[in-house]
Amino acid sequence: MRTYANDPFLKDSLNKILGLATLTLYGVNVQLAVDGVIDNVFHHLSKHRPHDPDAFLHAFRNGLTTLADRADDSMTSYRKTLHDAALLVRMTGIPPTMKPVDSTKIASMFQKFQLKTDRP
Repeated sequence: MRTYANDPFLKDSLNKILGLATLTLYGVNVQLAVDGVIDNVFHHLSKHRPHDPDAFLHAFRNGLTTLADRADDSMTSYRKTLHDAALLVRMTGIPPTMKPVDSTKIASMFQKFQLKTDRP
């Protein structure tokens, strides 16, 4: 199985999560920032690893879990942040139909929907 270590973006994302987890030791709430990093990971994998995103995602999640399990027991908020990030990866996953979408198509569809709802 391939690992996230082969992908510089995923290594950088892991380092961001580790940095955010460190901030929790000082009482900083980083949940939204962690969610943003995980969201960026999903988008990166769906765009740059379209043939095998789940393998990279699985390895990334396992890396988060391993780092959380190796942290000292006294660092509860640090460990919790890493476990929560891994859980978020597991719960969300990459939908099989996730494809890049043209923003003009979205705008066109929204406009058609809006015109239909404006009619009496």
